[in-house]
Amino acid sequence: MLFENFYQAFLFWIESKLSGKHWLWKLTLFSVCLSLFLAVPPYSLLAAHFKETGVKLDAWIFIHNQAEDLFHPKDITYDVRRENMVMRWTLPLLSFLTHNNILLIILLQGVLGVLFLYKIASYTFTVSQDKLITSLLILSLANIFVTVWTFADVHGYGDGFAYFFLLTALLSRKPVLIFLCLQAAFFTDERAVVAGGYLLLWWIVTEAYAKNDFSFSALLKNTFTGESAVVWVAWAIYFGIRHYVLATYFPGHSYSTIGTPVLFADAHRNGLGSSIWGAFEGTWLLLIAGALGLYLTGRYILMAALSFGFIILVATGIYVHDIDRALSYGFPFLLIALFVLLKIASRSSIRKVLFFTMVICVTHPQVFYMGYNKILWLEPLPVKAAMLLDRYMGWNLFN
Repeated sequence: MLFENFYQAFLFWIESKLSGKHWLWKLTLFSVCLSLFLAVPPYSLLAAHFKETGVKLDAWIFIHNQAEDLFHPKDITYDVRRENMVMRWTLPLLSFLTHNNILLIILLQGVLGVLFLYKIASYTFTVSQDKLITSLLILSLANIFVTVWTFADVHGYGDGFAYFFLLTALLSRKPVLIFLCLQAAFFTDERAVVAGGYLLLWWIVTEAYAKNDFSFSALLKNTFTGESAVVWVAWAIYFGIRHYVLATYFPGHSYSTIGTPVLFADAHRNGLGSSIWGAFEGTWLLLIAGALGLYLTGRYILMAALSFGFIILVATGIYVHDIDRALSYGFPFLLIALFVLLKIASRSSIRKVLFFTMVICVTHPQVFYMGYNKILWLEPLPVKAAMLLDRYMGWNLFN
């Protein structure tokens, strides 16, 4: 009874704050501020990068080299990370356009992170017409890796750009815009190329419910028609460009880490389960609820297709060190789960699922496992302030 009263009072309090014409922006900005308060980005690393004797973030150095000469970047063999960046052109293009202004690029990624949440909030309210469902979802998403990393990535990986472009493609009905966004995402990071398949699953699911046809033949047709066809075209053109560029300008190039499931190695295996949990945190409840909904309504073919896609997500993740980044490209599965629940469950049931999802996501410390058997913690603002005071006073409590 006590919990029920608290739950109802909490929902009433949220709804009372979401008034006015621009309540979606109010919700989005509050969620971002809460996220930044609970997980302060590692801007000290960026400050060290700019110091003459500081630690240099190698990705930014190579991005600058690519911006100067994309097909003949200097020092390409200096670091293993650089061999993976040869076909990642979005950040070098931004570096060229901004005259290598790293701060401006990071600021732009942060702006896209805000827009990422706002676009999801806008879509969720459009399909649900429920402010509470929208609010609970956005508070959840704002405090998991896919959003936090957009602000915390000072290293020069650019995943926030890829997440935004993929979401824009997913929510769009315009083939040209979908194609351009997919290319921008693909050339940001190869993980986005795999994530194109998750967009296919999104359109397969949404079209199946729109036409109320869940037969195998209909699902197969949805895979190659409509917006899904744009993904196939985008893949074909991307791989064509990739093959030509590598064969012409990098004939001796190789990826030394391909084919090795690094997360099965002794140094990483013990952190694998934590990594898989940490990428989604409380939104696992949303995924489980969506899967259960498909099972209970007899949508077994859809469930099998989505399960196969999720296995691909996890399987590709174990082949890289930074599994958190890899798994977060699977954010379309969260939207698919929500879409399914909105089709089959009552609004009150969805609110309860999202309430517990939000509680876990907000209260769970933001930790990045990156596949290693160790935890990288983003400190909340009060802890960060205490660390700065400790350094200034020379107490060495945090050393």
